[in-house]
Amino acid sequence: MDGDGNGDQAIKRRRGNGAAFDLPSVLAQLDRQEPTAQRAAVETIRDTLDDHPGACLPTVPKLRALLEQEVEFHGSIAYCLAELAMESPEDVAPSIDEIVSFADDRAPQPATAELLRCLAAIAAERPDTVAEHTATIAGVIDRRSDYDRWGLRIFQRVSRERPAAIEPAVPVLTDALAANPGTNGVSVLSTLGRLARAETSLPSLEFVDRAVDLVEHDDASLRNNALGCLADVARHAPSAVEPARPELAAALEHADPDTRANAAVAIARVAAGTGAEFDAADGPLLALLTDDHDRVRANACVAVAHGELEAATDRLAALANRDPDPDVRERAEWALERLS
Repeated sequence: MDGDGNGDQAIKRRRGNGAAFDLPSVLAQLDRQEPTAQRAAVETIRDTLDDHPGACLPTVPKLRALLEQEVEFHGSIAYCLAELAMESPEDVAPSIDEIVSFADDRAPQPATAELLRCLAAIAAERPDTVAEHTATIAGVIDRRSDYDRWGLRIFQRVSRERPAAIEPAVPVLTDALAANPGTNGVSVLSTLGRLARAETSLPSLEFVDRAVDLVEHDDASLRNNALGCLADVARHAPSAVEPARPELAAALEHADPDTRANAAVAIARVAAGTGAEFDAADGPLLALLTDDHDRVRANACVAVAHGELEAATDRLAALANRDPDPDVRERAEWALERLS
């Protein structure tokens, strides 16, 4: 846009030829109570963001204020805030209350998708500022037509430092996993795994069945995140994972070494927490003690110990004395002491 003829031409807009971005003029335009002038200023900011986002950071407070007004260009405002959050989360974080409020009031609108991207960028650097809003954000995502990847990424990033804060999002995360595991699975499973590891009670374990369904998935990242999530759940709720014993036993023989190693961890935790027997896993676990991969052998040592697999003692003794990896030797020795 070139303005409405009432001073908008004074805004020096950056274009491909490198023309200057006149910050004072843009700020003045944003202050005007004329939607046409304000829109022209927002479009100027948008034009500048690709090459000079830092120059636009002082506009954040005025963009935040404009977001609360009844205008027809909320999408452009939200886009600018998202791009500025990608550039400097610290500068946009003070606006988080208004951003979340807008998203909550207008969940289905396209502008909300950009604001979820904005919140995800803030959560990457300042998860503490987003953590207190997770219940509201979960409600926003639940009311949208699909499970926005940026929305789910908010929870993933918050869970890295404040896993307990995403407890209100468990129903939405579970539904997102069921709706599209291929797209949402890796993010959701890692988030739920962190919550399961935290010292907090899980509001629902419905997602466990969904994770079990993915243990045999062709995609390695999805498969291993499912196994990792199950192993995390088994730390504090091993009985919830116990019904998956056949799937876990089968995973011990997978061609992917990470899958074998992760399955061994899950089996070890279920056996330690429930005393359940893994008869179908005995043979594969013994075989893993001679696996080519150090991590697989180390995890197998722990699994045979918790599973009280006494047939493994000779192999454990050999590993404790001669394995080239010190971690394997240490775990083999520990397993021998436990079995004896």
